Amino acid sequence: MSTTRKMGSGLAFTPEKDLRMFADMARRGKHLDGTANLMHGWSFVDGEPEEAVFDLAYEDDPSPDYFDIFRGAGWEPVVSLGNVHIFKAAPGATPVHTSIESRRDELLRNRNQYARYALVALVVFALVVLGLALVTWNEWVEAALLVVFVLPVVYTVLPLFGYWHRLRKIQDSH
Repeated sequence: MSTTRKMGSGLAFTPEKDLRMFADMARRGKHLDGTANLMHGWSFVDGEPEEAVFDLAYEDDPSPDYFDIFRGAGWEPVVSLGNVHIFKAAPGATPVHTSIESRRDELLRNRNQYARYALVALVVFALVVLGLALVTWNEWVEAALLVVFVLPVVYTVLPLFGYWHRLRKIQDSH
């Protein structure tokens, strides 16, 4: 069994692109198996080709009943990564989000969560930059510290903007 890896477009920005990619890959006999490349992409394993649609939902601490509800509606859990749960179903299944309000509420929760994460990351990064300005270190140590502490900023601020953008698109369209 071989594994295929593909880059994702980012669930915070354009989840519909990744969901379409999952369906295209399933049609070619490549089944979503998890993440690859430090969460920048997806891993697929070989299997029988199938027609499927994919959707996702966010839930921080799902109970076992959570997944049973989706199964009852025809959606099979495929991959869970933290609070992100990806499901697949036969084409024509009732969508995971049956209303704009449920999608909006989910995006609001994610935006607020990432706003808190981003604030902490930015404060810590600012303190590191201030510390580096006040204390002279080896330039390689300074560069390493900047890289290490900018990564949390990137991985919190970019998703925050993605969720904010998607939320604005939903609000502007209704």
